[in-house]
Amino acid sequence: MSVVMLPRCRLLLSGFIKSESWLEASQVHFRRFRSNDSRQQPRNSYYSPKTFSGNQRGSFKHGGRSNPQYVTKQKKGHILDGFSVRDANDALLVMEKQVHKWADLPHVHRRLESFGVPRTDVQPILSIFAREVSSGLLHNPVKQKKYHIERFVLTAKELNQGLRLDQNLTQLFYSWASDPEQQEVLLKSVSLHTLEQISYLYSAADMSYPADMYPKARSMRRKVIMHVGPTNSGKTHMALRALAAAKTGVYSGPLRLLAHEIWDRLNKGQIVPLGMDPDPDSEPDTSTNMDIIEESVSRPTVRKEGKAKYARECNLRTGEEFRIVSEYAGLISCTVEMTSLSLPVEVAVVDEIQMLADPDRGSAWTAAVLGLPAEELHLCGEEVAVPIVQALLNDTDDELFINRYERLSPLTVQDESLEGDFGRVRKGDCLVAFSRSSIFALKRKVEENTGLRCAVAYGRLPPEIRAEQAALFNNPHSGYDVMIGSDAIGMGLNLKIKRIIFETLRKFDGTVERALSVSQIKQIAGRAGRYGLHGEPGGFVTTLHADDLPMLHSAILRQPDPIVFAGVSPTLAWAESVLQALPAGALHQTLLEVAPYVSNVRPPCRAFVPSKIEERSRFIETHAKHMKLYDRLLIGGSPMNWRDAVAVEFTARLCQIYNEKIRVPILHALRVGPYIEALENVEGMMSGGKSSAGAPSQGLVTLEGLHKSLVLYLWLSHRLPVAFYQSEEAYALKERTEKALDWCLRNVSTKVADRQPASFGLRVSSEAEDSVEYRRIPATRPQEESNRELGVRYAKLLNSERRSARSQR
Repeated sequence: MSVVMLPRCRLLLSGFIKSESWLEASQVHFRRFRSNDSRQQPRNSYYSPKTFSGNQRGSFKHGGRSNPQYVTKQKKGHILDGFSVRDANDALLVMEKQVHKWADLPHVHRRLESFGVPRTDVQPILSIFAREVSSGLLHNPVKQKKYHIERFVLTAKELNQGLRLDQNLTQLFYSWASDPEQQEVLLKSVSLHTLEQISYLYSAADMSYPADMYPKARSMRRKVIMHVGPTNSGKTHMALRALAAAKTGVYSGPLRLLAHEIWDRLNKGQIVPLGMDPDPDSEPDTSTNMDIIEESVSRPTVRKEGKAKYARECNLRTGEEFRIVSEYAGLISCTVEMTSLSLPVEVAVVDEIQMLADPDRGSAWTAAVLGLPAEELHLCGEEVAVPIVQALLNDTDDELFINRYERLSPLTVQDESLEGDFGRVRKGDCLVAFSRSSIFALKRKVEENTGLRCAVAYGRLPPEIRAEQAALFNNPHSGYDVMIGSDAIGMGLNLKIKRIIFETLRKFDGTVERALSVSQIKQIAGRAGRYGLHGEPGGFVTTLHADDLPMLHSAILRQPDPIVFAGVSPTLAWAESVLQALPAGALHQTLLEVAPYVSNVRPPCRAFVPSKIEERSRFIETHAKHMKLYDRLLIGGSPMNWRDAVAVEFTARLCQIYNEKIRVPILHALRVGPYIEALENVEGMMSGGKSSAGAPSQGLVTLEGLHKSLVLYLWLSHRLPVAFYQSEEAYALKERTEKALDWCLRNVSTKVADRQPASFGLRVSSEAEDSVEYRRIPATRPQEESNRELGVRYAKLLNSERRSARSQR
């Protein structure tokens, strides 16, 4: 019996910092505090976990299915791991039972010392705290209210439970030790200076009312409209029409490609504004990445061709790119981190709102919900986001309206898997795997067994290349009939997929191989059967191997876990205040740990430890120690791959040149590593030179790193334009790299066919009148240029003084 589903989705949390540069007021820093990756498999999963070993199916190289390296590459868990909770009430009992063990841990003592508690007072005050907690402190109604005990939630599904317990107990300790009544008792055992230091840090780190951080939004009563539903339900349709009708407005999305598409369509007049009737000759556009309604009967409001009367001037702003159609354009399309929270608008659309709980970026969505000064705020996403948004808006004076949508076409779980037979792969299929090596192994197997050619899409590929591969798969005349992808296909790519095939339902998270969540499975599966793209509605989903099929059935039938917390991130002002409360010379890691370990953050918000905190902090202490605070936060939160040694070396080179000379030329920085040589080698092969066996695949890896390094330079150029001034040169290198990447991908295949050069999915029209004219930088004024020159001179003077001071030590 087949299962038909109407999906829902879910994810987890993050952060960013926004500040102004010391070089010029126009330089804006967007700082991301990335939260800890999930390190441990949930204990109470919705199905029994399997045990994987190197002998179980092996890798594709050895004729099997999983990658053995995933099994051996495991980190030691947190020392407080090992407990379990059945419901939220268990959290207090666990804290009581574990508090004495926690109070004796050396790393807890070291952390308190780094926060400014004298070593001689650490043990005495922790001993008193442990006795009080184990004696029933947490069950006292007065204390519960005073210390906001409701924030200490541990859920049965939560990962890193030991880490979370460590954070809970440290937060409780600071609330308890800062209580004036408690301090009168503590003075008998610890010094007044110690208690003052604890209270000072606790007060400086407070983030209990994040809504108050956005005065412009609080000065108005906003109308908040949620459009919620599963993948392929048309939930963004009305929101985008409302944006097209507004005099001023903003679209905030999760991906550069989505922001680019909205920018392109608004400027070309492809979205019919709300209140206007579409023309009789309108044709629908089925090539969109947006979740829109397919209007086969009525006149389409998202048109295939643009019309001047619907066109709206709109600028584009993403992490690495500005496109300015007009200095006076009323609309802007941007990625969510680049959203201005200081400019009032009529209509704002925030897409994929459930991402406010994403571990890496969620706090940008939280900031948009709380801080966008829009008369009408449209939030588009999954049903699971509704309770958390309602909770966030409890501290605002906004009206909330909820519009719910159902999936427009059914999704059916097939009764049989492929039984490992690649010969059963058909045109329109998409195979999903979760490692780069597995994706290319699947590509080889499918092409060898079926003769069908495969496009690929995975996270390390630049978004432009992913969009180009999607365009190849969607084009029936390209010769690419199958898609091989990772979970990167789950958002931002318009894919005409008839059937999703999971190669596995487990994913390596950087530490261990763990089961996919219900939300992850549903979001990926929901990409099948995009409404109207296959002549008949509906899509299918199955697995490559039979033993995964029951897990798939179970996940599709379940409701996703609710979102419990929304991410919040400190501001630059917060960081400056906290740094003043920490001991002189406090390490960068100490500063980053204050928010999750000390701050009073009330539900539904939570501040998390940034991911890769040790690597980030070690890099900052080594290469950026003498920079200003906002520069350190900027570099530490930049979009670089902390696992890639060459990328880290490149970023270190940027910091070195910046420290020494202020202005950073891109080619000078790229002298480290193999990047330019690899690009020139591939370009030589593209122009007819000989390529050795394996050369395209080897070049692919290096070029992926080069592209990310160029994106990093562009990202910095929009925040420190005086220092990272060669954005045009970086753009040119980026375009060359994208063409080389596209060539490498085509030549990795077992079958190579000639075709037109890549357009990278950016909808470039062959007709001049359809193109959108834009500039990459705003029009500069003489006064601004003068200010920049003064800024450079001042910065050089500061650096000279800094170097002189260091040499005299």
